[in-house]
Amino acid sequence: MLWLLFRKFHESTSWSNSISFCCSGCLPREPLPFSVTGRLPTLVELENYALDQWECFLLQLINSSQVEKGTTFSSSMMKTFQRGLLSSRDGEAAKLSENGFQFLLMETNAQLWYIMREYISSAEERGVDPTDLISFLLELSFHTQGAAYSLSTLTEVQRVAIMDLMELGLVKLQQGRKDSWFIPTKLATNLSSSLSDSAASKEGIVVVETNFRLYAYSASKLHCEILRLFSRVEYQLPNL
Repeated sequence: MLWLLFRKFHESTSWSNSISFCCSGCLPREPLPFSVTGRLPTLVELENYALDQWECFLLQLINSSQVEKGTTFSSSMMKTFQRGLLSSRDGEAAKLSENGFQFLLMETNAQLWYIMREYISSAEERGVDPTDLISFLLELSFHTQGAAYSLSTLTEVQRVAIMDLMELGLVKLQQGRKDSWFIPTKLATNLSSSLSDSAASKEGIVVVETNFRLYAYSASKLHCEILRLFSRVEYQLPNL
């Protein structure tokens, strides 16, 4: 049988702290005070950062040449995530598999769970105990979005995981005068949500005529690259 908690329990701080304690075996982390961090990113700024990071990651999966310079992802991690999404024949460049096409059409939260599943399943290859990783991810999902948590409270395994999660847009790292901290984004807190509670995405409009001409209004590079997989681009104008 499948049980789903009422939302009022899900949003309860005391309930979240209890879950965090059960997962990690220690008391939940307390956010750093404003006197230490100073101004933190607003929720809007944090959400834009998370979506930009996630879009860059998806672009890397599809076409790394479209990713902005200065954006780097761990090659070993990319191979892990591309496993099952790309297929290649001898002497040919890797192409999206059937699963890869289905992945791109998923909602953001479903994509996130797929990536996290691959991340956990490959933990032993990186010398990490999957149980420790699962506990940390569950604990992270109950942290407060937009709050700052000290990196000094993390174990070595958790520090490595935080760096990987930063690349995906689940957390944002900041450096202070005496301390460094991570800030969970909506993508991180959505790990404890149902798949139907998908994260926000950049808007766009697609118009398809009866003669199979297609017009897409979007400023997203990711949207453009996905459309290239299904169509041939004849004209590309600003915002069109």
